[in-house]
Amino acid sequence: MVSMNSPYYLQIWPYVNALNFYLIRYPDVLLWRAEAAIELGDWNTGLLYINQVRERAQSSQVVRTMDDTADAARYAVAPYSGFSSKQEAIEALRLERRLEFALEGQRFFDLVRWGIADEVINSYFEKEKTFRSHLQNARFTKGVHEYFPIPQSVLDLSKENAITQNNGY
Repeated sequence: MVSMNSPYYLQIWPYVNALNFYLIRYPDVLLWRAEAAIELGDWNTGLLYINQVRERAQSSQVVRTMDDTADAARYAVAPYSGFSSKQEAIEALRLERRLEFALEGQRFFDLVRWGIADEVINSYFEKEKTFRSHLQNARFTKGVHEYFPIPQSVLDLSKENAITQNNGY
């Protein structure tokens, strides 16, 4: 998104600009490559790409408090020295994706891709139900909630019902 104060912002309709809009961040590409390598049994390549992301985070500017008197947090970010098993490599990758893309809306899709959405989300619901009454009936159902409903307008346009609604909708 471009600030209205930017010289690249077009002040008249259609308000478009010549700046690129990033659809995929470079750390996403690196972590995809790491995930593929780990799944193929190449933990060293996975380690290389995960550490590229961690090294960038380690060398980035420290966030300060609002009054600029101290560091806002003290995160211990350091590259991994190695993985002793595939499971350890997978856990490191999953943690890195969770940290790197926090609040960017990718976690749900990662959990679905890894086949652990029901386990993680239902565990979250169980904990949160103890103090959030609106979650009392919350439950993630595997095989149903991984997919969004197909819009009715698309189903209506489907010739001879070639498209069927996803399970559960």
